[in-house]
Amino acid sequence: MNPHTDSCRNGRSVAGALRERRTIRAHGRVERVLTSGRRAELIGRLKTKSHGGFTLIELLVVVAIIALLIAILLPSLTQARERAKAAVCAANLRQMGMAMEMYLEDNQGYYPGEHSVHSGPALGGGTFVTWAPRLRLYASMNEELFWCPTADDDTYWKVIFGVPRIPDYVRGYGYQPTEKPLVAGAPGDLFCYGYNSWGVAEWVVGESGVSLGLGAHVDDWSMPWAWAVNRRNVKRPSEMIAIADNKADGNWDSAIDPENWQDHEWPSARHSGGAQVLFCDGHVIHEQQLKLVEPTEWTRRLWNNDYLPHEDDWQDEGG
Repeated sequence: MNPHTDSCRNGRSVAGALRERRTIRAHGRVERVLTSGRRAELIGRLKTKSHGGFTLIELLVVVAIIALLIAILLPSLTQARERAKAAVCAANLRQMGMAMEMYLEDNQGYYPGEHSVHSGPALGGGTFVTWAPRLRLYASMNEELFWCPTADDDTYWKVIFGVPRIPDYVRGYGYQPTEKPLVAGAPGDLFCYGYNSWGVAEWVVGESGVSLGLGAHVDDWSMPWAWAVNRRNVKRPSEMIAIADNKADGNWDSAIDPENWQDHEWPSARHSGGAQVLFCDGHVIHEQQLKLVEPTEWTRRLWNNDYLPHEDDWQDEGG
């Protein structure tokens, strides 16, 4: 064998191997370039798809979920809102109770009475609400205190000035000069709180010679027994109704009572079927309307200052 020839062959073999290796490397680089290109293309497609927004089905599913959540949460939100309004109403009554206590201290223990009774042409004959303006004097003249947020806006105490020829006795009830008084009666001004003036029934006199409530008429010389009642006549202050939500229909809104033959002076049912009730000792409870007016001994005692049921006065008067 020719060593030179073998050497040449070996050289060509090595050179061929190097070329093959270079070719393989080149192919690898090409494949990597191609793979990177495909990856970029796929990423581009995904980005393009993500910027395309929701499909119609996806939107419908989202809307359905939102509607379902609203349907679930709305009753709870409504109930929470009503409970908050009832809490504000209860706070109003507690403040009225504090104002009434200060009024009693300044007036020898006499309650403010529900309305005045004066004859004459001035301002609708002179039948004006007395208990609310008298308590307002001890509540920083805050009319908002006398409005339940669950009641209609029309029942808000709208103070109007500029009324001429206001009698002096009206200012004595707590009204400001030239202020339009709240008119009691039927029809009267809309108002959303009522005062326990007569007790179990109108025109009823207790054994003490005064009305069974906290006093109805003020300054009516024909019926002195209907005047404001003194706190010493209230046997159980913690079990006697003083003020509560009323029906607010313009028919003697300033008063409340449980009479059988008519319901226009009943406590209201606007707080989940019941009313917030202030008792003479200053505490406030929520009670169902029908529970407050039912003809039972326990309920009717709560309306009377002598804490007796006076069952003879439960009879219907409309028959």
